[in-house]
Amino acid sequence: PGMYVRVEIEGAPCELIENFNAQSPFIIGGLLKGEDGIGYIQTRLKKHRWFPKILKNKDPFIVSLGWRRFQTLPIYSIQDHNMRRRMLKYTPEHMHCDAHMWGPLTPQGTGMLAIQSMAEKQENFRIVATGVLLEMDKSSEIVKKLKLT
Repeated sequence: PGMYVRVEIEGAPCELIENFNAQSPFIIGGLLKGEDGIGYIQTRLKKHRWFPKILKNKDPFIVSLGWRRFQTLPIYSIQDHNMRRRMLKYTPEHMHCDAHMWGPLTPQGTGMLAIQSMAEKQENFRIVATGVLLEMDKSSEIVKKLKLT
């Protein structure tokens, strides 16, 4: 049942053969031509309803985006009625917001999942946010409200 493919790997270290376990298969994947770069990505995300805390601006989390998994510091924003992006300190409770972050370039429409810790035992629900990639490698102007006293 199923199809098989033969892959020949040249120049593999001897540890690959010595520690080979037939019970755990190799997963082989690849990247398209435009996916090997790193730049700014813009995502639309929503805090997961089962995660008890709200997410703070520039708090690190681990993102799983397509094949990639990386740690980043997101900047949250929301678009005003006059089409400017206003920076948010925290994620909205039951709404989507935009998150701008530095990470690997991935095709638009790719699903995103964010977690705060990779620890085995956690008190809370592990998934902190879900979302989708909107744009990549595009600069965004985010405005921040200043309070002058």
